[in-house]
Amino acid sequence: METTEMSRRDVIVYRGIWYVMTLLSVFGLSISLNLLWPPGGKSPALSRFLRDGAVSATTFYAVTVLRHLLFTDPPSTSWYKDFTTKKEKIPQVVFAELAILVLMTSSAMYSVLVDHDLTLYMSLFTISLFTGGTGLIQLSDKFRMDMKHAYITLLCGWLSWLFGVYIFIYRPSLSVAMIFAGVYWMFGPFICFYNFPSEEFSINSRVSPLPA
Repeated sequence: METTEMSRRDVIVYRGIWYVMTLLSVFGLSISLNLLWPPGGKSPALSRFLRDGAVSATTFYAVTVLRHLLFTDPPSTSWYKDFTTKKEKIPQVVFAELAILVLMTSSAMYSVLVDHDLTLYMSLFTISLFTGGTGLIQLSDKFRMDMKHAYITLLCGWLSWLFGVYIFIYRPSLSVAMIFAGVYWMFGPFICFYNFPSEEFSINSRVSPLPA
């Protein structure tokens, strides 16, 4: 397996990106909670069980990012691991494919179950979970993904969410939904092709900026 020396500055930058993304996701989770269950108000369409689960998820994200920030040793500044085998890449590809599928279908499910405003609030909670979850994975040592793959997953996930919110909340129709399905079939194969390119053509660079 090939390793490449990395500067302390690069480690700080890459780790800082994921700290910021996770903190922003906690902020988004808090906003969506206040919109779904306003203080002193009632939300009869959403059960107490869902509220408790949402609060628990938000608390878990906040506590975990604080633990990574304050109570764990800093990563090595000399080396980082480059994912070079299919066995290493399979878990991150499975996560990306499932996450994008959930993001694209969640808006459709919400639009059927609840009204317009609640669909938007719940979609905000979902994308915040995805963003924070990706950040927490990247801050961990055991489950971390290749840095470029994580960037691509985050970008495709956000685009899928935006397409879903626009189509199923503001333009609900069968023809637009078919276009939406085509978007998924564009993102899904792209992620697989990026991680498992053909021998004739590869879009992976030899060096991946992944901190140790």
